[in-house]
Amino acid sequence: MKKSFLKYSLVVIVFLLLMVPNQVLASSEYTIEKYDIDMVVNENNTFDITETITAYFHVPKHRNI
Repeated sequence: MKKSFLKYSLVVIVFLLLMVPNQVLASSEYTIEKYDIDMVVNENNTFDITETITAYFHVPKHRNI
């Protein structure tokens, strides 16, 4: 039990650390205003992950034709 908890904790920590550079390297064309991650670790060794990203685009990316 303790071994699996440490395994899942390590996965979560690595996952969160990988998300930090995304905010640092963000383009000046947009601003990420909110970034939420909801992660559920299931007993069958699967993950349910939901990311919610709220972004403001300073430069239009699509043109209406």
